[in-house]
Amino acid sequence: MLNSLLAALNDCVWAFDVDTQSYLFISQGIHAVTEYQVKDFQKDIALWNEIIDPRDRDDVLAADQKDNSNEWTERTYRIITKSGKVKWVQQRVQHLVDEQTNHRLILSVIIDVSYQKQVSFNLRESLGDYSMLFNNNPTPMWIYELPTLRIMKVNEAAIKHYGYSEQEFLSMTIRDIRPRLDLAKFNNYLYQKAIPESSLLGFNNAGVWRHVNKKGEIVYAEITGHEIKYDNHSCRIIIATDVTEKVLQQEALKRREQFLASLVDSQTNFLVRINANYNFTFANKWFFKTLGYKEKDIIDAPFSKTVLPDEYVLCEQAFKACIKNPGKVIGLKHRKIDTNGNSHWIKWEFIAILDENGEVSELQGVGQDVTQNIEIEKEVKKASEKLSSFIESITDAFFIVNNDWQFIRVNSAFEKITGKTRKEILDSVIWDIFPDIIATEFEDAYRKAMDEDISVQFTEYFRPLNKWFNTTVYPASEGLTVFMRDITYEMHVQEEILWTKNNLEALINNTEDLTWSIDREGKYVYMNSAYTKRITDVVGVAPQEGDDAYVHSGPTEEINAEWKSYYHRAFAGERYVIRHESINPKTKELEHFEVSFNPIYKGKKDKIIGVGCFARNITERLKTEEALIEQNERLKNIASLSSHELRRPVASMIGLLNILDRENFSNPENKQIMDHLHTVTQEIDEVIRLIVNKTFIDSRFNL
Repeated sequence: MLNSLLAALNDCVWAFDVDTQSYLFISQGIHAVTEYQVKDFQKDIALWNEIIDPRDRDDVLAADQKDNSNEWTERTYRIITKSGKVKWVQQRVQHLVDEQTNHRLILSVIIDVSYQKQVSFNLRESLGDYSMLFNNNPTPMWIYELPTLRIMKVNEAAIKHYGYSEQEFLSMTIRDIRPRLDLAKFNNYLYQKAIPESSLLGFNNAGVWRHVNKKGEIVYAEITGHEIKYDNHSCRIIIATDVTEKVLQQEALKRREQFLASLVDSQTNFLVRINANYNFTFANKWFFKTLGYKEKDIIDAPFSKTVLPDEYVLCEQAFKACIKNPGKVIGLKHRKIDTNGNSHWIKWEFIAILDENGEVSELQGVGQDVTQNIEIEKEVKKASEKLSSFIESITDAFFIVNNDWQFIRVNSAFEKITGKTRKEILDSVIWDIFPDIIATEFEDAYRKAMDEDISVQFTEYFRPLNKWFNTTVYPASEGLTVFMRDITYEMHVQEEILWTKNNLEALINNTEDLTWSIDREGKYVYMNSAYTKRITDVVGVAPQEGDDAYVHSGPTEEINAEWKSYYHRAFAGERYVIRHESINPKTKELEHFEVSFNPIYKGKKDKIIGVGCFARNITERLKTEEALIEQNERLKNIASLSSHELRRPVASMIGLLNILDRENFSNPENKQIMDHLHTVTQEIDEVIRLIVNKTFIDSRFNL
């Protein structure tokens, strides 16, 4: 019966057996105070001490250890409820011994004193008996005068809570505990309620206001008041319940809700909820934006409204599986129709939401528009097909092996060069089907690419096929990709080019003509043997490729400067020939050279990158030309003698022969004519002697 009476009380009552460390009784009122159930305390006997506010816990526990009397003791402190709310409670405790069991018992009565309605006081002309309740109340209280708003009295809780001393409080008005930014709002409230004129009568709840403590911190207080007479002044008594934690929690909750709402609205995925009848109960903004529907068109509408008819059964099967397997994510992929009639491929993940009874109340789905992905997949498939076609069409041999060295792909070119079919090659291990590559550069390169995860390129002759291959190996997570290009023809061409180059170089080096070239910086690029020998004889140092050609042109600075000017003309694009004289360092004789300078272009004559030079010794040729000139002069003299010196005696001879009496040789005049002919003949003989002398004697002396 006692338990029934105790259970009927509104207050929280419990009895605890110290010896057995168990609760004998806990009233149902404990839930209203703490938000915990009776079974929670029975399961955890330390729960009450754990919910005492850490700010008060040490003092309360210390008081429990000291208090062993049989008298009722009373204390007021704070607890933290299951939801995190701070409450002020007043606890009356009595220690006693059970007469029947002789066990030590603790009887406790707990009252929630957080609310102003639990504060009672006398409305007399002075506080009278109320002073004890005012001074010892755990909630901050003060009395202020109307109409000056001057604070007349504060309790200990206000002094402790706000940090101002009693003297400081009594020198302040109720405006002074407000933040400056709130004064306009507060003054407006005073004006509207006509508080300074004592127009606000009776109990009044002013709501939650911001106050400032002595440290300058903002605290939130729920203000309730009542008009009273204090010290013969018209006043109001104020109870300022600290709700800072509650307000901050509400603000934090509001911010979280705003954040979650913003997060939901900013999602580029679809978020929906449907009930057990498969009707929409929620959809986010992205759902409406993408599909073009209005909220009024969707909420409470069936899910099938936006689904193609032939796909609804698929959706229904997914929903049933979701309901049957709570907590399991069920996938679904189908097409939704927007308001313009366009279909969107949506990939969903649905999960069941359970109510407090563990029953499925709703299905929550997160969907993603994968229409573009499907289009991309189609494009990828097309690209893959094109790639396969390309791989089959290229002339390079191509194959892929996995990490176990098994062939997983080859092209027709590889089949052709190996002489094996694709069926024979695929799934075979490379070393088994092609043992000839073991211990060759091919094996070394493949293993290096696989082990070191690097690309390898090499050119190697493969003797079993009598072919040269340029091979490139690319590592990948699944194995190796290999391209092999048959370069046998190119290698033969290179060999021929090398042979031609060597022959040409041998020919150039076996000529006495000087051949060399320089680059834009004046450095030697090429020199034949004849040029190297000549420069070595001239300057005493053998030139090397990369040496400065400007300092190897001759033994003096003047000669070097002269050759430098020649090179610069060619670098300017001029192609020309000069004649140059120099002393042979061995014979000390003057030699003549004909030197040609030729610009060397890169590409289509858009940039000169060097100068090529050719020099030929023309000393002997010049001597021959001089001899020919002298000979021509002699011939001219002979011609002159023939035309002048011979003509006169010949003309005389002809004249004498014309007057000769051929019929009568005994004619005395003939004798005279014969004498003249003898004289003319001697003249002709003399001219002939002169011609012979000019032709042979002068020639002998000139040789």
